[in-house]
Amino acid sequence: MVSKELVKSSKSLIIPIDSLTVNRSTQLVHYQDSKDWLFNLNMSTNEIQMYDLKDKSLHKRLKFPVEGNNGVGRIFSFHIYNLDSIFLFQQFSTDIYLTDTSQSIKNKITVQVPEMHTPPFVHSTYFSSPVVVIADALVVKTRPADDYKEITNDVLSKRHLTYSINLNDGETELLNHKYPNDYLEEGYKLFDFSFAKGKDRWVYSFHSDHNLYYSDSMQEGLTAALSKSKYINGFQNFDVFGSREQHYKYYASAANYKSILYDKFRNVYYRFCYPEIEVSSEEDIMKYRFIPKLFSILILDTDLSIIGETLFDKDKFLSDNAFITEEGLYLSKNHPDNPELKENYLSFALFELADID
Repeated sequence: MVSKELVKSSKSLIIPIDSLTVNRSTQLVHYQDSKDWLFNLNMSTNEIQMYDLKDKSLHKRLKFPVEGNNGVGRIFSFHIYNLDSIFLFQQFSTDIYLTDTSQSIKNKITVQVPEMHTPPFVHSTYFSSPVVVIADALVVKTRPADDYKEITNDVLSKRHLTYSINLNDGETELLNHKYPNDYLEEGYKLFDFSFAKGKDRWVYSFHSDHNLYYSDSMQEGLTAALSKSKYINGFQNFDVFGSREQHYKYYASAANYKSILYDKFRNVYYRFCYPEIEVSSEEDIMKYRFIPKLFSILILDTDLSIIGETLFDKDKFLSDNAFITEEGLYLSKNHPDNPELKENYLSFALFELADID
């Protein structure tokens, strides 16, 4: 087996932004047709910005009203099936809007949410969970609708992770992919997760579990595959009744796994890993609870065997502002600790997958 690593290329990507756009995106989506596009969600203006990657310029703004006859609510996330079919999601809403690059609303789908589960939770930055389109259905991430302070291991193990939505009538069907049987067995842990659909495989990564879980179909249950970072040993339990300050410190310092991404160009998976760090000052806690000080990326083949791990401990990157192209993996350079931070740009470094000699 050939070992791999992510090597920083000399190539970078720098795109100017306007004064109303922040340089840390709430959602980035790469889309390729005859051109390379990068879509960026600006939540404050309720618009999706369409950037031409070749010209490194803003091509178009897709701006949507929140209310009124053509209102779509506050956009929390979106999915681009193609430029004529763009799905818009709100954070807690059962409504999905279908639009295109002309910004016309073509359809509204009202989701018949399964009992004890939540409306779709679609995102590409926070525990990445992009939509999967299969025929006339969308497969989306869901969460338990239980009170998180009271949920037990037995209850959690019965909750599903994803369901399909029929685009014609909004009816749903739960995939047979559920939480691990023992996830809360040794104490309470955050149970958020990321999922990625590979070529033939559904793969799930949980916040506090060294295993990945996979299935080769929507009907079969999940199988565990050990995918441990060498930089993470154990996990802290989360005190659901702790103070806000204790929770913030946990978010900033506790070891965890977040997004898993599938690289269709190289047929590998990237698992984003966050080793435990020491934080003491309130300033560090407030900074690192959302922006990691340290992370690594596990590289896994199609069988979910580890073929490499790259630690990002010197240069400062935003691990949740990542996207994949034919060239490689792009990571945002707009970490507040990065001396190369460019306030008025979306700025990315390119990492190429290379063999280790």
